[in-house]
Amino acid sequence: MIVGLGIDLLENSRVERELARGDWLLDEGIFTREEIKHCSGSRNPALRYAACFAAKEATLKAMNARISDLTIFREVEVQAGADSEYRLVLHGGLRAQFECRGARQIRLSVARNAKHTVAMVILEG
Repeated sequence: MIVGLGIDLLENSRVERELARGDWLLDEGIFTREEIKHCSGSRNPALRYAACFAAKEATLKAMNARISDLTIFREVEVQAGADSEYRLVLHGGLRAQFECRGARQIRLSVARNAKHTVAMVILEG
């Protein structure tokens, strides 16, 4: 049974602008150290950051989470598997909220082209 659904679409050029400003890569920013390591190690870091950001946003939407500050973004961690698939790991209060909803599994799909990146998250109970 689906207990949550979220989707996010963003322009890759927006990600490039945010990365140029440097705010996203601060320790108090929205990405974990592992995400920064994974994304920055790419030939085109903006596309990886776009995938991570869209996945985080879609997850927060699926959870109906209130965003009071940027720390909640680090409670959603996007991990890259050996098969180039992304998976989500929830931490802290978001993990507790996930369990309270009766959710048992998170499904993530990410797609992109030269202009846009989209992520869809389904929470299953």
